[in-house]
Parts: sequence; C-alpha cells; structure tokens
Amino acid sequence: MNTNDLVNLVIQPIGLACAILVLFSIIGLGIINKRIASSLTVRLIAAIAFADILAHIGEIYASANESLPVESQLCTVVNGFRIFSRTFYCFTNIAICFHLYRTLVLYKKSTWRIELYIWIFTAIMVVGFTVMYGYFGAYSGKLYKNVCIPGADDPTLNKVYRLMLGFTDLLTAIIGITTTIVCHRNLNKYINVFSATLAEQGDNQDLLVNERRKMAFRTFLYPLAAFITLPFEAIFLIFAAFGTFLIQLTIIKNLTLGISGLLTGIAFAIDPSTHSAFKSAYYLVKYRNSPKKDLEDHQFNNSNDIPLTSTQ
Repeated sequence: MNTNDLVNLVIQPIGLACAILVLFSIIGLGIINKRIASSLTVRLIAAIAFADILAHIGEIYASANESLPVESQLCTVVNGFRIFSRTFYCFTNIAICFHLYRTLVLYKKSTWRIELYIWIFTAIMVVGFTVMYGYFGAYSGKLYKNVCIPGADDPTLNKVYRLMLGFTDLLTAIIGITTTIVCHRNLNKYINVFSATLAEQGDNQDLLVNERRKMAFRTFLYPLAAFITLPFEAIFLIFAAFGTFLIQLTIIKNLTLGISGLLTGIAFAIDPSTHSAFKSAYYLVKYRNSPKKDLEDHQFNNSNDIPLTSTQ
C-alpha cells in the first residue's frame, strides 16, 4: 500500500465521522423541532455534509481496494461514484455561496420558489457533468492504468475530462473565498438592515444584534472550507491534463480533500445557530408539557435561521 492510500485511510475516516455527526445532528434537530429544518441554510449545510459523506466513502473504498482490477465493472462503478460525489460537493458549495450572497449582500429573504430553483440548478449541473464525464469514458478507461482511477482511454477526451473537473474545483474554491470576502465586507450593512427590522427591545435588542453578527460571521466558514479543500486537487488535475503529474502535490491534495468533513464539522460546531438549535431542542424535550405560548416564545428567541427583510 502506497503513502497516498495510507493518508486516505487515516484522514478520510475522520472527515467521514464528522460529516455523519453533522448530518445526523441536523436530522435529529429537525425531528424534534420542524422549524429548524425550515431554514434553507440548514438544508444546504445538510447537503454539504451528505456530499462530504459520499466523497469520503468513495475515497476510503478506493484506497482500501487499490488492487481492484482496472477492467472490472466494479472499478467502473467506483470511478463513477468518486466523480459524482466530487461534482456534487462542488455544486452544493456553489449553491450555499449563492444563498449566502443573496441573503447577506442583496438582503433577499429565502422563498420556496428560490429554493426550488437552487435545488433544480444544482441537480441539473451535477447530473449533467456526471453524465458528460461518463460519455468521455472517464469511468471505464483501462489504458495506461495500473490501478483503478478515473480517466478516459482517448487522450483528448481524458484531457477535457481532467480540465473540466479541475476548473470546476477551481471555480468552486474561487466562489467560496470570494463569497466569504464580499459577505464579510458587507456584514455591517447587513447588521444595520437586521437591526431595523427589530422592535424596540432595549438591552435585549443589543443582544440579538450581537448574536446575529456572530451567526452571520461564522456562516462564512462553510464556503471557506471549499477554498481549503479544492485548490490542490484543481492544480493537480489541470497540470495532469497537459501530461505533467505533480507527484509532490498528491499527499497534500489527499490531506485537504480528506478533511472536508472535518471542516464542515468544525464550522457546524462553532456556529451560534447550532448552539441555539440544540438549546431550543433541549427546551422542547425537557418542557414538552409546558404551555404552547411559552414554547413558541422560547423558539422565537432561539431562532437558528438567518432571516432578513421581506424583500423578494
């Protein structure tokens, strides 16, 4: 077993465990309090965690079965799964970046119509790119391979495949860091808009504003994770498309990809909206026999959404 496979088998399970914890936490919180699942931000975070899980499973299986015959049908399935999960991860991150930009910079409130557009766009792009890679022969290529890895037999199609996958990674990373910077610069304006929507509440209003600032600021960590995980793979694939294999990048590439679930878990763990959601869920479980109005008041004070104005 080579060093890259060893790195994957050590790092990837950590990311997988963190992503599973995030996804099951969101599902559990949603079961306890359906209002938590009503937030588009939360659903997008769940989608990122799910994408992390798929990517980690694919890499772990591929590394643990490095001797898988290149000509086998199972190798084709594994290659397709790995490419699909990476494509899903990229476009899900692009979707959450669009949502955050629309919310924190354009001051638009999420609607079911907009969310439907986001999910449809994400699904079309993921399926479209995945099918396209399959058409190139990236799943079933057998020539010039000693191990089961994605790649087409036709040199031209293989170059196109690597460039497309590499530039998708690069675009996602650029969108992630750009969203983080632009939203951070616009944070004060967002807070002013949010403050204007609050009724006069004295010290409580200041507390709500401060909590909202922390919540918005730490939400930037989700798109920032893509900027950490994807650039090295993007560089590796782009150079490989032109016949230059940067072997020195393979370990750091595997390390950064392997911690994607860990980064999602860290962002989720320090997100104030997560803390608020757990507090609200705890209150609902512990005091489920309390008067309905008291429960609703507590839920309002611990809302984990990022609502803004009613602007559509």
